[in-house]
Amino acid sequence: MNKLVLAVSLLAQPLAAAVGEPALELKGYLSSWTQDCAGTSCQLPKPGERNRPVTLRLALPAGPGQASAAHASEKLALPGGGELQAELDLYAICPYGSKENCAGRYFQAQVSLSGPAGAFCAASLNAADFAPFPVFMCAGVGADGRRFGITLHRQPL
Repeated sequence: MNKLVLAVSLLAQPLAAAVGEPALELKGYLSSWTQDCAGTSCQLPKPGERNRPVTLRLALPAGPGQASAAHASEKLALPGGGELQAELDLYAICPYGSKENCAGRYFQAQVSLSGPAGAFCAASLNAADFAPFPVFMCAGVGADGRRFGITLHRQPL
């Protein structure tokens, strides 16, 4: 039993943030869309659900080799019906070899999509690109050749 507790503690350590370290409050929006790319060029994306608010708290790791994570799971309506499942994972990472107060801290945003199309998208970002909310898009191609995607954004569309 003690070995199991020790193993779990050791495995959990890299995702622990230092006590008293501040946390980032990340506030932004998710919007879904489709895009028809049949023919010689792609059409403009057609909006689905717009401006789904997302708020997450992400602890900031303080020591080298530490990381913290925040997660959101959302189902977004698509134009013409159907849903796109989005799993959003945000990470704060203090790299090994970092100085005191984690001067080399960086961030990662990951999105997994499922529904009419599957996709995995990720971006490694500095603090200014990550907060107050990361901005990027993620899309996958469905069986009919259409793109199904979401956009993470800071301002309502």
